Amino acid sequence: MNTFNFLNMFFSNLILIPSIIMCYLPFKNHLKYRTMPLLLTMSGIIVILSAISSIITLTLDVDKTFSFLLLVFILYFIYEQTLVAELSKSLAIFLWMCALMSIIINAVFGYDAIVNPASNSDTFNIETTFIKLTLSFFIVAVFWSPLYDHGSNLVDMLTISKIWIITMPVSIIFVALNLLIMPTKYSSLYVDDIFATFWGLLIGMFFIFIILTIIFYNIVFEIMNAVKYEEKYHILQMKEAQYLSQQSYIENTAKVRHDFKHTICLLDSLANSGDIKSIRDYLSNYISNMPENEIRYYCKNNSLNALLNHYMRQCKSEKIKFECKVALPVKEISISTIDLCNIIGNLLENAVLACRELAEEERKIEIKILERNMSNLYIVATNSFNGFVKQKNNTYITTRRTGNGIGLKSIKSAAETYGGSADFRNNDHEFYSNITIPFTATK
Repeated sequence: MNTFNFLNMFFSNLILIPSIIMCYLPFKNHLKYRTMPLLLTMSGIIVILSAISSIITLTLDVDKTFSFLLLVFILYFIYEQTLVAELSKSLAIFLWMCALMSIIINAVFGYDAIVNPASNSDTFNIETTFIKLTLSFFIVAVFWSPLYDHGSNLVDMLTISKIWIITMPVSIIFVALNLLIMPTKYSSLYVDDIFATFWGLLIGMFFIFIILTIIFYNIVFEIMNAVKYEEKYHILQMKEAQYLSQQSYIENTAKVRHDFKHTICLLDSLANSGDIKSIRDYLSNYISNMPENEIRYYCKNNSLNALLNHYMRQCKSEKIKFECKVALPVKEISISTIDLCNIIGNLLENAVLACRELAEEERKIEIKILERNMSNLYIVATNSFNGFVKQKNNTYITTRRTGNGIGLKSIKSAAETYGGSADFRNNDHEFYSNITIPFTATK
């Protein structure tokens, strides 16, 4: 085994260290372990795996490209185990990083071909290796803020797996193109206009890749913002319905209040004459004709109050027993009103849909929104259901033909965004949801 060949492979593989750092940046809210110890541990693992891979590859004369791809696959498996995130998200981000780094690697080979035209990509060159690592860490520095801030927002907000999956073929195409144009012998680049074509392809791919990434980000956020506006509009509609219902109640009781003096006088007259039966008949008729107040005051949060009243009325119309207890803390909580209403709205919507499949006497929904341990907001919901569930990778998926199955995923993602958790379980007759969100968590 040639020492120079070993050093070439070993140091070339170390480009995976800045690569894995870039992969972790968008998942700052989804790490199983503390950031700094995790990055140091992963760097150490990459160093060890690079050394082992280089020795095995050179000793057994394994194809170097295959060896590197196998190392990348092993690294992804380890990386995925350190995240609390869906496979589609982690794989999409990892492939995106691979595509970007494949362009960087080819750019370094292009530079090496300029300064060492008689060499090839397999030859160890301390200057080339240094430039490759320096450039890769420079790329990390350039992309740190966009990935840490905007990338993490994208990971937190986008919970639809299909959209993440759509990005994967694009990244794979960029990786494949870079493997295809990767020069083995630098002398081949000096034939005709191949060198200019090589650099033209690299520069073009880099800008197209960045433009596609920006377009994807903006399109997704336009969609997510549109969804948020729709959610706000929905809450405003519920507030308006609550206001109109309250106005209707005030108008209906106006006549009752106006006639109340006459009612007292009549009751007084009947009482003086000792006509108890007439008093009872009158009171019975009076009570039956009193307008019923459909507005309940659950909490001081107007949006949440409107949401709960909306589902209270819906449950009443569909003969579902609805019990709700709310005790929001006096202190300010970290979760926004929109996100809080989205979580509770998704819980209650799923519960109502589940209850519709049962006989009226079996329909029941209970929800509590309480302070827990003086530091967490605790949301627990219980609803009756038919006992039939579907699970994939320990995750509940929809059993309805027309459902999209993202309700529970959205709840879990929103809770984790604020440093909380969401747990779902069931028995044969009831479905349980438990959400915990810290008061002082920040997004």
